[in-house]
Amino acid sequence: MRERELKLVVDNAFVVPDLDDAVDGATLGGPVEVPTEDLYLDTVDLRLARWGCTFRHRPATGWTVKLPRSSAGSMLDREEVTLRGAADAPPARLTTLVSSLTRRAELVEVARLDIQRTLRSWRTDDGTEVALLTDDRVRGVRADGTEVTFREIEVELAPAADGHLLDEVGDRLQDARGSAGRPVPKAIRVLGQDAVAPPDVVTPGLGKRPSAREVIRAAVAESVAELVTQLPVARHGLDATGVGRAGAAARRLRADVTTFAPLLDESWCDETLGELTRLVEAFDAVRDDEALVRQVVDVAARHPEVDSEAVAAVLAELEHQRRRDRSRLLRGLRDRRTAALLDDLVAAAAEPPARKRAKKPATDVLPKLVRKRWRRLDRAVDRLAADPTPEELDGVRVLAAAVADGAEAVAPAVGKPARRFVKHATRIEWALDDGAVPHERLLAIVDRLDAPAGFAAGQLAQQLRTDALPDDGRWRAAHAAMRERADWLG
Repeated sequence: MRERELKLVVDNAFVVPDLDDAVDGATLGGPVEVPTEDLYLDTVDLRLARWGCTFRHRPATGWTVKLPRSSAGSMLDREEVTLRGAADAPPARLTTLVSSLTRRAELVEVARLDIQRTLRSWRTDDGTEVALLTDDRVRGVRADGTEVTFREIEVELAPAADGHLLDEVGDRLQDARGSAGRPVPKAIRVLGQDAVAPPDVVTPGLGKRPSAREVIRAAVAESVAELVTQLPVARHGLDATGVGRAGAAARRLRADVTTFAPLLDESWCDETLGELTRLVEAFDAVRDDEALVRQVVDVAARHPEVDSEAVAAVLAELEHQRRRDRSRLLRGLRDRRTAALLDDLVAAAAEPPARKRAKKPATDVLPKLVRKRWRRLDRAVDRLAADPTPEELDGVRVLAAAVADGAEAVAPAVGKPARRFVKHATRIEWALDDGAVPHERLLAIVDRLDAPAGFAAGQLAQQLRTDALPDDGRWRAAHAAMRERADWLG
């Protein structure tokens, strides 16, 4: 469930202003006293808190994990997952959910909060709750016995409510001298400065003339941070983009390690690339399943001559396949090998296993890593016949993708020339994407279908391949532009 809330810290003398008409179309009800005691878990070094995540038990609702999403001004916007359970037994499903952030560190009690809570809710004429006003007087005790007290006013929107409903409420509260500032969860306020320290992966900034090692570290850190924060979303399926973003981070990591391999420890690269490939393939299967369903629906809508009942059978089989691949992905994410990989990647984000040559200026070293890839691509294009085969064009596509990956990896140091190479190489890759993957994936399920559905799958597969015929002029123009701008490679 998505949580959107406004938080304001106030003193004990603060008087909540008149908010009866602050939410359009809703009336503010009378106060209800709801005292509660919250228990918070984290690692000893507060890994969850430092990522903006909390893991809480509340007697009335059970266990809740709140995942960081975003904050704008004084609005906190997070996803939360709640499961019933006793205070002495956090559900394995939730501990697994945050395992990319905690990795192999144990969860322990870090704070208890006694909250004297007063609730009031805004409801429409038909009784629908649109927002909740909470006045909390908090006494928090850390694991070391340190006590923290404060008062907080919180306004939380119902899941389907319009975010702009809080504008008037926020203005009135702040006019009454409520302090909005940066929204901070209660537990993190209790835990203090250690809880707002940087997370265990920080992307460093780059100076004007960074070394190759500094570029490597920044690239690895950025992708590792994205991966570990998107994995909880991917695991739970809270957001359709979660799997996509986590998979993209894993692919980016694999591409960067491949690009930088000549400057990294060989055995580390071999082991890391093997584990990343295992992870990427599991993500790609789910991504491709979802993309294929969308493509089949689109093609079927444009070709009503394909039997609709047979199309429904095809889609049902694709949905079974998607569920199987998602289960395989989730099993892989729970694997000890994945936990070990994440630990290794976090360590590399802080201290990449770089060779001595990586200490040289990035602009002296990194372009050479892309030069070989570009030359392979350029030669492959020159060798093409007037009427190249699909296999030859696919070879060009693969080489263009490698150039794009390499140029993107070195772009932070090289700048505009590398970014232009990424743009043009990506155009070649997309123009030559002939639909082979969805075509083959669709044909692969024919044996699991009855005759009418199998025939429809063949029709749809052929149309997918036809729709994706390469645009010869487009990709050749992109290649010519790369040729004109290859001087930066030396």
